[in-house]
Amino acid sequence: AKLDIALATYRDRLKGKRVVIYTGGVKSWSIVSAAKDLGMEVVATSTKKSTEEDKARIKQLLGKDGITLEKGNPQEILRIISETNADMLIAGGRNQYTALKARIPFLDINQERHHRYAGYIGMIEMAKELDEALHSPVWEQIRQTAPWG
Repeated sequence: AKLDIALATYRDRLKGKRVVIYTGGVKSWSIVSAAKDLGMEVVATSTKKSTEEDKARIKQLLGKDGITLEKGNPQEILRIISETNADMLIAGGRNQYTALKARIPFLDINQERHHRYAGYIGMIEMAKELDEALHSPVWEQIRQTAPWG
């Protein structure tokens, strides 16, 4: 009840946003679950370092149209972002430049991150960070044609 109240504004602003998640292990499905709970559409996620149980859970969460990436490289991630019209990349820091190249927001989800996403407080923090990244005014400027071009 309190969590739903705290997340209501974020759910309104995040609903329908399409994300690609590139991380490993248990985060591959737990972040999918959290993003879906916020009303986001997860179009792809990685399965690296995932157990067979993790992969089954990912398949169930993504549905038949969800894309799973066993091994991704920047070119593959860019292709998926382009083909799915993803709004955001959620991944480890080394993929930040992939998101910038695609001109979409990025959320660093690596274990070295500065915020915890565990529990109710963590869910609210993640929603806040997703919202801030997606709705930063810088993206409108980045997507415009350069004035000299």
